[in-house]
Amino acid sequence: MGNHKALTSAVAAIASIATLGALAAPAFAVDAANGTYSPNGKSVAELAKHGAAQRIAAIGNKSAKNVVLFIGDGMGDSEITVARDYLKGANGHFDGLDAVGQPGALDDVQAGTGQYTTFSLGDGSKDSAVGKDGTGKLVANPNPGKLTPVTDSSASGSAWATGTKTYNNAVNVDIYGNPQLNLFELAKAAGKATGNVSTAEIQDATPAAMNALQYKDGQPVLALMSDGNMPTKFNPSKATAKDPAKDANPTVCTPNDAWLGNRGASLKDMTKKALDLLNANPNGQKNGFLLQVEGASIDKQDHNANACGQIGETDDFDQAIAYAIKNVDLTNTLVIVTADHAHTSQVLNAQPAYALSTVLKSADGNNMVVSYGTAQEASTDAEGGYNGGDMEHTGTQLRIAASGPGAQRVIGLTDQTDNFYTIAGALGLATSPDEQNALSKDGTVKVARTQAGKYVANVDGFNGDALLSYELKDKDGAVVSKSDSSTPLSGVRVKPAQTTSIALDKMSEGAEYTLTVTGRQSGKVATVAIQAPAAGSADKKPGADKNGVIASGKVPDDSAVSGPLGATGTAVMAIAIAAVMLVAIAMLIKPARNAGNN
Repeated sequence: MGNHKALTSAVAAIASIATLGALAAPAFAVDAANGTYSPNGKSVAELAKHGAAQRIAAIGNKSAKNVVLFIGDGMGDSEITVARDYLKGANGHFDGLDAVGQPGALDDVQAGTGQYTTFSLGDGSKDSAVGKDGTGKLVANPNPGKLTPVTDSSASGSAWATGTKTYNNAVNVDIYGNPQLNLFELAKAAGKATGNVSTAEIQDATPAAMNALQYKDGQPVLALMSDGNMPTKFNPSKATAKDPAKDANPTVCTPNDAWLGNRGASLKDMTKKALDLLNANPNGQKNGFLLQVEGASIDKQDHNANACGQIGETDDFDQAIAYAIKNVDLTNTLVIVTADHAHTSQVLNAQPAYALSTVLKSADGNNMVVSYGTAQEASTDAEGGYNGGDMEHTGTQLRIAASGPGAQRVIGLTDQTDNFYTIAGALGLATSPDEQNALSKDGTVKVARTQAGKYVANVDGFNGDALLSYELKDKDGAVVSKSDSSTPLSGVRVKPAQTTSIALDKMSEGAEYTLTVTGRQSGKVATVAIQAPAAGSADKKPGADKNGVIASGKVPDDSAVSGPLGATGTAVMAIAIAAVMLVAIAMLIKPARNAGNN
């Protein structure tokens, strides 16, 4: 996928911004040479705000009950063309890829096809509010963000999942480190069912950007994936240096019948299972669903300059799309097909002198050359094959196609962040910071004593927040315990539309306390006055409910409307630079995946 893959929490930790202190009005240099200013567009300071990179903000939405988003990782126009030419011929037709967005193909007059931009706002954490110097030490960056033409999967996934541009290797935080609510979290807050399908691990960048897991017995459910290390559908081919003999003996990509058993399921199989589960889900039946399906390994095969593998994975992706459009109702379901970033392969007439290539025999019976020339280092093996996995992404704009209600919103040139608003608008989800903050207006806190004599605060309804902070004081006002709130990413992670539990281990029997729970983004506050049962009393004191609840509180009608982090796009925390630098260093976490194979 991108240059790095990471868990949401890991990437979030990297961004611990607050070394800059108050960032309510960052002073960005207007410096075109350093990428902080675009002569014909917006500055980085403007683009960093939630929704600011939209190109069609004024275009409205049609309503849809369901949305299915297909993401071909690394599937640029070239990858589609390579697979079509080889499998179907230059004038051939994919049953899925070439049907969605095609007027008349699905009896869908609303269908539309366009292109969208994918640039990010930094080439790694060095371009965020906290970067690294030449020795690897963290340093405060007074001008975070840099217009970066080539995105990775983390930044691109975050763009359509949250509507906010960010830097490469970041998931669902802005360039200041502020967490951004994603479409799954917002869908769950609206009572909808969600599904996340990928041929890679669920913590890979694309599924991670949309991940708002439903928990059962402590485990996430409805997250379908392969093991991430499956063989390709087609036998691999080696890209080699120019060899005139290859023109006479083109490579044949041979289907491998054993691949399904090795992976466990095709993307079509996983898509079918996901749709079955979502349609059977009570929330899905009543309120609709949002499903993301990723063909993750197109990218992986491109990185390896493996033409046959790339073709096989694109074919697998196409079959999943074809199944979906035959099994959803396009009168109430919006289907979108796109990619996260472009990649390296090109179709040529002959082998290039300065790039690796594979010669294939197309379905038309003609030789076609697939060229790979974006590696920054030479990693060829003894036989001239290229297996280093180091071919790089490209910054070319991408195809986006849609069918169903609101599909015409993709026509023309849009941006990845527009996709967030297309999906959220179709499903009626909260998109603006004010709308998202309002999702926490019904927040409640119930303090219970368990059968084991432990105390826990169960928090519900803070659906406009990614994080909570809490403070427990005794009757004299002394702080007994509290959450870490030193950075925008500190606090208790909210489980959207579920109960978030906070252990209150320092409470004593018979004592009086005041617990304050605050939404880190919304600023909504719920306060609970607690009288702990006396020592030796029954687990449930008089007045406690059947669940052992001994006290409760809720967000009042006049609770704050602006969170401690301010508007979604800008941090307003004033923190001492030295203190937060130590916190930032402590919070750094290595990415979950090796660099260069994202």
